[in-house]
Amino acid sequence: MTISNLPSQVAFLKLALEAIPKHLNAVDTLSELLDVGSDSVYRRVRGETALSFEEALKISKTFGISLDVAGMDSLHRVDFDAGSPIETAKDYAQYSQRLVERMLSIENSSGDQHMYYLSQDFPLFYIYLFPNLTRMKSYYWGRSILVLPEFQELPYADFIIPEHRQDLGLEVVRSYSHISTSEVWTSSCFLGTLKQLQYCWDTGMILEKEDALAILDEMEQLLEVMILQSDAGKKINPLSGKATGEDFKWYITDLSVGNNAVYIEKRSRSHTFLSFNTFNFIETTNTAFNRQTDRWLRQLLRKSTLVSPTALGVRDAYVNKLKKQVDSIRQVILRQEETLL
Repeated sequence: MTISNLPSQVAFLKLALEAIPKHLNAVDTLSELLDVGSDSVYRRVRGETALSFEEALKISKTFGISLDVAGMDSLHRVDFDAGSPIETAKDYAQYSQRLVERMLSIENSSGDQHMYYLSQDFPLFYIYLFPNLTRMKSYYWGRSILVLPEFQELPYADFIIPEHRQDLGLEVVRSYSHISTSEVWTSSCFLGTLKQLQYCWDTGMILEKEDALAILDEMEQLLEVMILQSDAGKKINPLSGKATGEDFKWYITDLSVGNNAVYIEKRSRSHTFLSFNTFNFIETTNTAFNRQTDRWLRQLLRKSTLVSPTALGVRDAYVNKLKKQVDSIRQVILRQEETLL
């Protein structure tokens, strides 16, 4: 089976070449991936030789490019990449690797681009700045969401994230600091994490107050990071803790966005990521779908407030609201009080 629409194939392979990091030889990379010679790669790139379906699928999976670009029905059907199923702890570790690969691909791709992160929960990348948040999230996802066998008899006190997994997390947040971004936060950005922590506390998964309180302290520290970034208009450098990264804008909205969505705006190819199964993500480069995402995004930005020197009152009121949510769970842990969250 071959893809017969060769002009679409040329466009598809152009996107693949753009997705290959600049420091790599693009033709050599495709040659190795497809197990063909350089001349064969050039013929495919020029549209002189048709890609097989298996070759197109391999390119799609490797570089996160939707097969819709290669001639499928792009108006009514959308091809999403959901990654491999997570059924074991080993699969769970591969999720971290997939996240790193996607971030590096975005960071290293050529051309002007901008990331929009629409947050029902605060952006995932920030957890890697905070070891207690990373530990709690990783444990909760593995035990309660994925229900992995390896986690069912593992106490939280004995759960340790391997050093190489910690390094992957730091690589994610380092890469994120190098990508120009606008984040849109809602009033529910902390609620998911707070309810996860409360669940871990109420069910006895987390037994030590110190562990639970350390997570809450880090959530308040995250708010300080957001203030620092919005004041400077730059991303925080995870190594120095200073706002010396790429351009950054922080928007606050009273609307609900439904789920986490990431939209990469780029002249040659846009890319949409949507959250599913609480923490995982699906992705597509489908042109029609990205147009819809772009329209939705523009409407949401118009109904949001950009944190700026003229909107500090809005920012402070928002930060105080989230701090009150954090303190509500703190009182549950310290004094067994009821919470309205």
